[in-house]
Amino acid sequence: MVLPIILFVLATVPAVILFIMTRKLDKKEKESKKLLVKIILMEIPFLIATVIAEGVLQALMTAVSGEDMSNLLYIALFCFLVVGPAEEIFKFLGAKIPTWKSPEFNCKFDGIVYCTTSALTFALVENLGYVFTSGSLATAIMRALCCFPGHFMYGVLMGVFYTRARVCANNGDKKGKNKNFFLAILVPALIHGLYDTICFSMSPLATELDSAGGFYETAVILQLILLIGAFVVVIVGTYICLFVVIIKQSKNDKFIAPRYPLPQQPAAVQQAPAQPVAPQADPYGNNNV
Repeated sequence: MVLPIILFVLATVPAVILFIMTRKLDKKEKESKKLLVKIILMEIPFLIATVIAEGVLQALMTAVSGEDMSNLLYIALFCFLVVGPAEEIFKFLGAKIPTWKSPEFNCKFDGIVYCTTSALTFALVENLGYVFTSGSLATAIMRALCCFPGHFMYGVLMGVFYTRARVCANNGDKKGKNKNFFLAILVPALIHGLYDTICFSMSPLATELDSAGGFYETAVILQLILLIGAFVVVIVGTYICLFVVIIKQSKNDKFIAPRYPLPQQPAAVQQAPAQPVAPQADPYGNNNV
């Protein structure tokens, strides 16, 4: 009974902590709870769509190439072309649809709040699935320390470009808006693809090590060492980038648009000149002047 509780805490608390941290850093004008709930509810069906899309595309890749997740090249292509883009596209849509036309989207930091809310919702549901499917405490700890910060960082970077797209749209720069929409998906997808490639490659290399011998065994060990080193660099870089970027964006937060359209001032009404009053006839024959 104790283990499921520990697994649940490890699978959920990091998301809550990162969400609260983001709310506290949103100092200029906090977003309404109603809007954030809309993002959370929007992201859940998109997460289901992500699982379906990844499953279909993976089956297609396997059918075409004849390879699977035991092949390192297959892993890299799957992570960079399927997992990274699919997850970041659906997280982006989960943030954009409820917020793009919202009058609350009026500060630089708002894009980060929206995209991290979407990313943390995705990470929370995904994490619960991984942790309770494996039932492993080690998996829960690893995902709490690595996966949550990773998804959160992707959301921070996505939010930076999402806000830039909003600024471009406010200025009538359609080309700049579309460019930043593209970057809001591309940059997180590339980093996400790199992280997943490193993680998924360790298992087949470890399997090869069990049956390897001689020079080949040494080569596999070197590959594992390089992967572990790359993993450490990516994780450390994630934490550094995460806090440097989000704190800097919080300090530099400013209004990019009024929250609500400014009321139009009514045009001044000019009073018509007074008309002379016609004298009234006196029933008794006298002028009423």
